[in-house]
Amino acid sequence: MNDPLLPPPAPSPSAPPAALPPERRLIGSRAEMAAAMDALLALRPRMLRIASIDGSHFGLDSRRVMDALLELLRHDHQAHVRVLVDDPTWIETRAARLKLAQRRYPQAIELRVAAVDDPVGEDVIMLADRSHSIDVRAGRLVTGELWLTNAPRAQPLLAGFDRRWDTAAHNLPVSPLGL
Repeated sequence: MNDPLLPPPAPSPSAPPAALPPERRLIGSRAEMAAAMDALLALRPRMLRIASIDGSHFGLDSRRVMDALLELLRHDHQAHVRVLVDDPTWIETRAARLKLAQRRYPQAIELRVAAVDDPVGEDVIMLADRSHSIDVRAGRLVTGELWLTNAPRAQPLLAGFDRRWDTAAHNLPVSPLGL
């Protein structure tokens, strides 16, 4: 019988950790967007899904972001990164670090172009595993939100991403054709 005056017993080392409560952080600038991405990547997700019109919103050309992605892939050999865009031109011409990472980890980094019938359009999302998400409305001003440990919030975004991913064309080649 538990005595109400005594502290509760310490959890056993084999007990699973308590689930973290959902957390929401508003994003109102590009600096806050970078901080939100850092928070998401610090969780070391096994599956990272990224969707935007061309990939530029997430800084996939920056050394900081690509170092974090490469660290994620080195830390967990089961980790995957999927990038879905409407127009691959920016990735092919401006994201040399991403293309180099794709050459190094072709089994882990997949890049696809969304189908014309179901484009990414205005969606700018990053999903980590099945319960963490960044959902932004990008333009001249960046506004959106980061949700940590909130599967109900991430599920509709995840379903939309997976639907588009499945209908997208094959993966972009690791190196340009003919070279």
